[in-house]
Amino acid sequence: MTCLRSLPVRNWWPLRAKAATAPCATPLGVLAHGLFSSVAVRVFGGLRQCLACGLLLAFGIGCPLASPHLAKADEWQASLYNEGLPTHLVAVDKKRQTFMFFEKKSPLKLKYTYPCTTGQLTGDKQSLNDLRTPEGIYFVEYKIASGLDFKEYGGIAYTLNYPNPVDRLRGKTGHGIWIHSKGFGIEPLATRGCVAIGLKEIDEVGPQLIPGTAVVLAEKMDETSQPRPDTGTAQELRRLMQNWSTAWASRSVKMFDYYDPDAYSKAMTENFSAFRQNKERLFKSLKFIKIFNRKINVLEGPGYWVTWSEQLYTASNLSTEGVRRLYWQRGKDQKFRIVGMEWAPRDLGMRADFQKGQLVAEAPLQQVSDASSEAPQRPRLDMPEAAPVAMNVPQPTQDKTAQAATAKAGQGEKLVAANDPLVPKRGTIQPPAEVNWGARPSMEEAARSEAEAVQKDAAAKAAEPSVLAASQLPPPASVQAPVQVPTQNLVQTPAPAAAPTQLALTPEVVAGLEKAVKAWNTDFSARSMDIASLYDQARFNREAGTPRGYSYNSTMREFERRFAAPWLRLISRKPKFELQGPLAVGHVEQLVVAPNAMEQGVRTFWWNRDDKGDFRIVATQFKPEELGLAADYLDIVSDDVSAVIEKWRKAWESGRIDEYIEYYADDAIQQGRWGAKNIQKQKELLWQRVKPTLVQITGLRLVADRQGIRADMNQVYADSSGHTDRGTKTLLLRFDGKNWRIAREDWALSGAPVGPVGAAQ
Repeated sequence: MTCLRSLPVRNWWPLRAKAATAPCATPLGVLAHGLFSSVAVRVFGGLRQCLACGLLLAFGIGCPLASPHLAKADEWQASLYNEGLPTHLVAVDKKRQTFMFFEKKSPLKLKYTYPCTTGQLTGDKQSLNDLRTPEGIYFVEYKIASGLDFKEYGGIAYTLNYPNPVDRLRGKTGHGIWIHSKGFGIEPLATRGCVAIGLKEIDEVGPQLIPGTAVVLAEKMDETSQPRPDTGTAQELRRLMQNWSTAWASRSVKMFDYYDPDAYSKAMTENFSAFRQNKERLFKSLKFIKIFNRKINVLEGPGYWVTWSEQLYTASNLSTEGVRRLYWQRGKDQKFRIVGMEWAPRDLGMRADFQKGQLVAEAPLQQVSDASSEAPQRPRLDMPEAAPVAMNVPQPTQDKTAQAATAKAGQGEKLVAANDPLVPKRGTIQPPAEVNWGARPSMEEAARSEAEAVQKDAAAKAAEPSVLAASQLPPPASVQAPVQVPTQNLVQTPAPAAAPTQLALTPEVVAGLEKAVKAWNTDFSARSMDIASLYDQARFNREAGTPRGYSYNSTMREFERRFAAPWLRLISRKPKFELQGPLAVGHVEQLVVAPNAMEQGVRTFWWNRDDKGDFRIVATQFKPEELGLAADYLDIVSDDVSAVIEKWRKAWESGRIDEYIEYYADDAIQQGRWGAKNIQKQKELLWQRVKPTLVQITGLRLVADRQGIRADMNQVYADSSGHTDRGTKTLLLRFDGKNWRIAREDWALSGAPVGPVGAAQ
């Protein structure tokens, strides 16, 4: 066995992982392997389980490190092709522990080469805390310049978008993969999955790691043989992205042929069916769509390809720009289809060029296969997708409101988009794995607690005598102390009374039904248990031909839980009625918004008429469906949200720290800083040195999602030191029952900053 002392220092750290997977032919060899690994662990901070692994194997017990979910040594060897390469990219050779930065100035040139260190274990990352560095194509998201432990991260880090859609499709978990440094050198220390380079090196290459920079993480990467001639695949994928954009701009259903529906639903946070319904609704309502792609890039990953482009999207009431990324895989028919998408809003100057008539999109690519014959013709460029504010609602008053909102958007005063397809719906954003956020419980722990609560709730429901067949109410909001329900509402259900007489939808009956629906909406919005009086306790869930859902008692307990939320908002359209035997059936399109929850669909009520002539509910059902109601919700809250953003901007520009911090939630995240207290501390230290002099915001766009309201805007910033920069600011605002507060703030710089280096916002 080679003596450790005879090895160069740089060659030490591969032993930390290879020792764990080296084959041992005999029990003695296995034991020696375990002992050697144990020494390596103590010296290098590597594998803690290696000694135990060796002893287990020595006694004929399987090694846990051999489990397929713990290690997957695919040893992906990356290749770059001379078609569609970006102007600059990062590549990491994990086997040689080498970090490379390339520039493409015809031809591709290797500008920087540094030693680096990656995860403590070899192989592709599969799960949270498995100590491996992922393999694939990733992109820089943003820079973290404060709040980091200097010893562990060197004070500066660049975050990557792991897991990407293909990672999620493959069931990979984890988060927080960064490019960072180490305060006291990278040798022979390893990371928990990130890529670490030296302090001097990160200062040199860091300014070029702008948001959107492509990063190739591979087991092997031979820079001497790059780039390789394109076999035709890269060009085909560039053409497919162009044809996909053309189909989108043409509002053609052929756009959906470019997707793998099942894979897309698994990889993304929205179901493909809902995605398609939303798009088809927009295709019918919009008069024109324009899409410009400026330089389509392409890279090959392990078992997938990524195409991306700077993109301008413009329609009748929305114009936005950023970077669009599509993830492609071959299907069983060997055709490439989209399995995932990403959109990063960014100020690229494309909109300004378009308004000046100077925007030049990439020319159509040469056809390399007959697949393109299915693509629709390029649309006329007669003008510039957004969800229209105008809704097809039967009420005249709502039509007028929608028309006024559309006219207002057309005047450029306010651009509002609902369920904007350009902004991916996201789940809870996890904090980086290698950052010590303090004593606050991690998001993983919060997610586990929430999952355990859901499981307990499901078990409780299973114990009920009647189980819900179709969801009656939207997903539960955060459960607080239950509202007390009168005990008389929870008594044993008596036998059903005699059947009511046949109804007729006379004007008097319709008016009574509308009044009953309005009363239900009022009680639900007010979180009032007076809603129980609208239910026929004797006949509920007992009428023939109605769906079998919750029992009456279970329904009331469900209301208790819903109403424990600090607030609820209900958007409801005019009901439609029909007769079903002796019952009246009302269908109401509704949107329910609660903390961290938003669901829309059709709620159906089955009503009977009691002896007093009052209508009572005997069955209910809720079917989720995309109905465009989020646009109505945005129309209600957009003025308040816009006003909060403007007040926040003024407080920032004036340097009024107490007022500024009032607009942040206690658990807010601001570019790596966790919590309002940490944000305030950073701003106080910064504003002691330099004061903000200008914070300018344009192009505000609001989007509704389950977490709140997402606001994208172009931002120009300047301070008293002469530092200025511009870029795209994204805010996630969350309603706390009284006020809108910022829950997350992200910043994407456009171009290099002007003025003194290091001035931070």
